Amino acid sequence: MHVTTRGTAEAPTLVLLHGGIGAGAYHWGKQADALADRFCIHMPDLPGHGRTLLDNRDNYSSELLVETVIDYLEALDHPVHLGGFSMGGHTALRLVTVRPELVASLVLVGVSLRDHPGLDGWREQFHPDQLAREYPFWAKQLSRLHAPLGGPDAWRDVCLRDSKQAGIQVDPAKLTAVDAPVLLLRGDRDSTVDPAHYVEMRELFDRSDEAVIPAGGHDIQITRAQLVEPVLSDFYERVAKG
Repeated sequence: MHVTTRGTAEAPTLVLLHGGIGAGAYHWGKQADALADRFCIHMPDLPGHGRTLLDNRDNYSSELLVETVIDYLEALDHPVHLGGFSMGGHTALRLVTVRPELVASLVLVGVSLRDHPGLDGWREQFHPDQLAREYPFWAKQLSRLHAPLGGPDAWRDVCLRDSKQAGIQVDPAKLTAVDAPVLLLRGDRDSTVDPAHYVEMRELFDRSDEAVIPAGGHDIQITRAQLVEPVLSDFYERVAKG
């Protein structure tokens, strides 16, 4: 698995998981720059994204993502600080229901506990023909990002896989076993999330905080980076103090 790193090896480890049709540094690079003096940051390209090839195209699933991240965390000096955006957040949620001991803190951006109409509408935008027609600049970015997987059109397969196969499979009842500090982040204009899910997560996680970013859409860690940065900094300062 290809992993982009920032910071120094001696610092605590922070692993940041990207969202659907994205890649590690693409979705987390801005925040990694801001946190590089505090952590050794790992931003993996999950299987079938960016520079990480998918060994078996028929084997792509949310289970594969979770198992891959677990294997990666087990090879590190754990527990680690873990963050996830959208699909990466759903991967992190599933991970902490089965291996909570691997995680020292958890940051979740733009996540859901189960499928809902807003999330389904977002996935519909992932159809490559629609995306290329309505968001041509984004399509060009994705073409460059996923070219290592098989050329300039490889991004189309990435979009189709993520829209159809990476569903949410989280047992909310198991989240009560998580004893780590949790930060829940969402944009106030993000139709991809259901605010009621955040209320539910606040009740399930004993040590959770929620921050709502004004004028924020789905990928607030990118588009509202200047507001997300101090929120993350404050959270990790409090985590460090115990």
